[in-house]
Amino acid sequence: MTPVLRLLNRVVWLTFLLFLWSQMSCDEEMDLGPIPPFTHAFVANPGTNSVSVIDLNNFKNIQTIPVGQSPAEVIASPIDDLVFVANLASSSITVIDSNTHKVVRTIVVGKSPMDIKFSSDGRYAYVACYSSNLISVIDCETLSVIRNIHTQRGPISLQIADRERQIWVTQHIDNSLGVIDLDHHSLKDSIPLSKGPMDSVLLPDQSRIFVSNSLEDKVSVVDTRTHRVLETLLTGKTPIQMVLKPDGGEIYVNNFDADTVSIINTSKIEINGSFAVGKNPIRGVISRDAQRLYIINYGSNSISVLELPTRQVLASIPVGVHPESLCLTPDDQYLLVSNSGSNDVSVIRTDLVNLGNNALFTVIPAGANPAAIAIK
Repeated sequence: MTPVLRLLNRVVWLTFLLFLWSQMSCDEEMDLGPIPPFTHAFVANPGTNSVSVIDLNNFKNIQTIPVGQSPAEVIASPIDDLVFVANLASSSITVIDSNTHKVVRTIVVGKSPMDIKFSSDGRYAYVACYSSNLISVIDCETLSVIRNIHTQRGPISLQIADRERQIWVTQHIDNSLGVIDLDHHSLKDSIPLSKGPMDSVLLPDQSRIFVSNSLEDKVSVVDTRTHRVLETLLTGKTPIQMVLKPDGGEIYVNNFDADTVSIINTSKIEINGSFAVGKNPIRGVISRDAQRLYIINYGSNSISVLELPTRQVLASIPVGVHPESLCLTPDDQYLLVSNSGSNDVSVIRTDLVNLGNNALFTVIPAGANPAAIAIK
């Protein structure tokens, strides 16, 4: 099975540390805010139906927690000590207490849960269920599904627009972008896109949403007020995951089969250059200060480190076999990379990236085929 098909069947969408500051220009100084407390990383292992708990003080795997079948995503609640794990093959969400490392609830949702997003107040979790064409809505206080919202075929990526009381859902099979009315919990519109929509990015001011179309090498730009496609931008071959710059000024698009990262200027709605990276870039994460972008190269077993102000590639750092996901610690001191082919997690010191191989701090064993990572 090719890596792209594996992504479609076991998608681990959305990086965890994209801090969005609305209504800020690229030239303004950012208030980074306090660094949230953190002690552990939780790593989903689809091959062993488990989550590994890594102590970030000692960088050791201290526990393995059994979960459902083929955990595809793990995400930490923004308001409490819970970690949510989406189990692709058993159509459930495992909820873990991040302090005790105990499973507190298993919640049945629609078939093939892939993407999880929280409301801004953390009260609700929305789960895109790919095979049942549903968004399951979880009340995070009662840890129960309170409703299922029908979509068109293949919901794969969600964006929550709390201000407008809407959910934007990328519908992969139907090649469209759905608009969910949160007041009536129903699909109120569906906007045709190019073929193979996968990831989506909503600007901080919620005025536009960008969607990567993996089968036509394009990114669609949609006006969230009029529901019109404003522009369709040509990227490199097979665009998949996208990373938003914290100020909303640029989006970085991973082009899996072009070995490049395209740069989108969001105000002008145009492609503004690209980076050449390693083979098969699939995922990226940006630093808190927006100075660096870290890209996973699935096919070359490496991480590319991009300096955004100068648009230079600072380094290429070898990691394990078939890296699939990455996560920065909230203080930006370490980059964690899950390697699905070598069953481990690489830990990179970000202050040493200029030293290449010497930036690799340690390697931590995990379960089989580790994928998503969440820090809590």
